[in-house]
Amino acid sequence: MGHAEVLRTESQANVARVSGPAPHNLKDLLGAAAWARLPAAVRERFKDSAQVVNYSGEFEVIRASSFGLLVAWVCRLIGTPVVPHTGRNVPAVVRVQPTQAGVEWRREYRWHNRRPSIVSSTKVVESGGALVEELPAGLCMALNVYEAAAVLHFVSHHYYFQFCLPRLGRIRLVLPHWLSPGITHVEHVDLANGWFRFTMTVTHPLFGELFHQTGCFHSSGG
Repeated sequence: MGHAEVLRTESQANVARVSGPAPHNLKDLLGAAAWARLPAAVRERFKDSAQVVNYSGEFEVIRASSFGLLVAWVCRLIGTPVVPHTGRNVPAVVRVQPTQAGVEWRREYRWHNRRPSIVSSTKVVESGGALVEELPAGLCMALNVYEAAAVLHFVSHHYYFQFCLPRLGRIRLVLPHWLSPGITHVEHVDLANGWFRFTMTVTHPLFGELFHQTGCFHSSGG
């Protein structure tokens, strides 16, 4: 078992031990040792806080396969979980805002030749300790989180739609792996001096890489 796999297993074990009210940070999910290995700036960004923070920067690369663009355009019917465009050196602002449920991450892509695109999702730690990213229209992405070489990783392991129906309560419809976007892997890399790199790659089990984007950001206040 490799280093990253060991850390991922450690993270999952810590998830199982979480109980009580859901925290808005990742310290309890990662465990004290993994949390301490993260740079202080990363711990500051992901700590439990009631503050609203904006991060400014640009995505150096936003690419998608033909099938990925098709998926993105179809997903516009339920919101915009991924941007339906590609580009280079795209200015963007990321707004992080605590909500009653968790922490909302709102990305505004300011394209050079078209209207801005807004993608928002909320990271929620459920009462049983599961980390979930809630997307538009009830689409949810269950996540593993781990630290490796001082880098924070979020990796999806399944998707589902969640509905609340009268008399039936909360219903979850789990998507088969082949019918989902695939595995979403997000990396948060600290670059020092207030900067960090955000990288997201979505890989489908049959169609390969659907989406990839990477960019550097720094705090621009609340």
